[in-house]
Amino acid sequence: MQNSLNPKSADEIDLRELFTILWVNKFLIAITCAIGICYAGYYALNTDKEFTSTAIFKFDEKSNAGFNLNQMGIMSNLAALTNFSNRNLPKDLINGRIFIEKLDTELNFQADPYFNTYNPNSSDPIWKSFIKRAIGWQKSSPDINEAIWQGIVSAYSKSVVLDSTKDGSVKVIVTHVDSQRAAKIANVIMNKIISNNNDKRNMVQDEQVAYMSNTLAKALNDLEVSQSKLKTFAVKNSALPIENFTEESLKLDALRDQLNQTSELHEAVAALSLLLQNKTTDQDDYLVLRQKFPLVDQVEFRRILGQSEITNSWNWPKANSVDAVFNTLSERKNRLTVQINASEIDAERLGAAVDAYAKLKRAAEVSEATYTVLIEQVKAQSIVAGYRPNSTEIYEYATATINPSAPNRNLILALGATLGLCLGAALSVILALNRGVFYSKNSLINGAQPQLTASIRSLLHLRNKSLKDLNSILARKPRSTFIELATRIHKNAITQVVVTSSRAKMTSNDLARALSIYMQSDTLKVAVIDFSSKAKKQNIDDETLLIESFVVDESEGHLSVLRPQGSLGPMEMLSQRDFWKNIQSLNSTFDLIFLCADDRNAISLLNALQNQKTLHITLVRTKKTKSSTLTQMRSLLPIEGLLHE
Repeated sequence: MQNSLNPKSADEIDLRELFTILWVNKFLIAITCAIGICYAGYYALNTDKEFTSTAIFKFDEKSNAGFNLNQMGIMSNLAALTNFSNRNLPKDLINGRIFIEKLDTELNFQADPYFNTYNPNSSDPIWKSFIKRAIGWQKSSPDINEAIWQGIVSAYSKSVVLDSTKDGSVKVIVTHVDSQRAAKIANVIMNKIISNNNDKRNMVQDEQVAYMSNTLAKALNDLEVSQSKLKTFAVKNSALPIENFTEESLKLDALRDQLNQTSELHEAVAALSLLLQNKTTDQDDYLVLRQKFPLVDQVEFRRILGQSEITNSWNWPKANSVDAVFNTLSERKNRLTVQINASEIDAERLGAAVDAYAKLKRAAEVSEATYTVLIEQVKAQSIVAGYRPNSTEIYEYATATINPSAPNRNLILALGATLGLCLGAALSVILALNRGVFYSKNSLINGAQPQLTASIRSLLHLRNKSLKDLNSILARKPRSTFIELATRIHKNAITQVVVTSSRAKMTSNDLARALSIYMQSDTLKVAVIDFSSKAKKQNIDDETLLIESFVVDESEGHLSVLRPQGSLGPMEMLSQRDFWKNIQSLNSTFDLIFLCADDRNAISLLNALQNQKTLHITLVRTKKTKSSTLTQMRSLLPIEGLLHE
């Protein structure tokens, strides 16, 4: 695992470390997957089986559209709109409580435990009852009938689905624990939908016929009333008001023409009478009179005055004759004026009669036309209403299915395996976090941040070898790891090298002995001191070689393996005040000193050497070395070389 010393650990996830953790705990994950599959299988075997039945049918949306009898085509098309649209399914109607209650009379949902799950004798768990008593919760008595129906409606909404296919067919899908019951419910619902559709369409047609019949009766009544009014008008006035009005108009026009002619003659006679009174009867006056009144030269004017009808000659009439004619014309003019006034009054009266007659006539004609149209429409609508085909096509009746639709055992097993896998992975990560060890080489390197890294695998055969055997092995084939370590030791001019091991297969003493054998020469004397608690105490005899306060336990060439003198153990020596002074005293005899310790002893050795000029080499092992141990070792003494496995 990466620790806090890794600057990348807080920003990103080491996927290699994560996969390594999962692979290490593969048996745990396999066990949790097996448990998940077993539980899923038990659940699938003990869960109630549910069966799904489907009924498929289709409404003919154009069933009435082709019936077109004269103007009745529009009204006939309206009847087609009452059908359920195959694309706009009446889901709200089908899932409504009213529809469900109608189905209950045939399907008896209340006696079906799948739909009616209400238990009046049910009681709350002990813990729930205790909490309610503690808070003073007062449970109200529910309406049993309402509770039953609410449960039925809820179960029905989950079990019955209305859907449509791509070609517009309607599917009634019903789920139930009893396959026979599911098929029966689906067929009843399908038949109920078809029946409701037909009833609604027939009801609309009946309402249309009733409406048209009422309208026809009203039109007939209006026709009879208008004809009665027209008959009454003829009795009171005349059956020919237009002809009478026309005759009176012609008479009035004739009187007006006579009045105009009489007025012209009257004016001409008046002018002539004035000339005779003034005695201006010369030829020029005649010409002026004729220019003003051309009527003077007409035969009618001369005949009235008793003059010669020859237009080339003019004789002035006598004044008394002109006065007599003037008086006659005046009386005639007055008489015509009186006749015209009387004729105008009669014409106005006859015109009003004509207006009344026209209104009555128009109302009668409209009523008759309305009645004629409506009676044809009623005939056509009656024919349409009498033709009520059942155009619904049933493609599939619901039948009892053999295989259950739920539970889906394969899906449940897959979910169980997936949950087991996730649980195993989570437990693996939790266990890895609790162990606090490194699971990959990258995390080890990132945690230690050494200058040199190498693998221990090529050095494992050097364990528990004598110095003589190590010398012969390394003489034949030196290891590249030892070459790099020796180069860094010489480069830093270090006289003390600390070798530690944290739960690695190779101990620090094995590595220090092998590296010392490789580095010792005629010009370089090397000493190795093992401070692990595993180091054995040996008795000192007279022939044992002493160097300062240490005893030479084993030697080979210019390499000496030392241990503390007397009964003092290696770890006990670390607690002495003159520990470092004793180590430095060896510099007069040896050019390079290896101090080695394992596991907890390594921490004690590093504490004793803190702030001293040394070079630190440590051996670690994935899945064994704890991150806290490596962090503590690195904080006490930086790691120059890291050997991992």
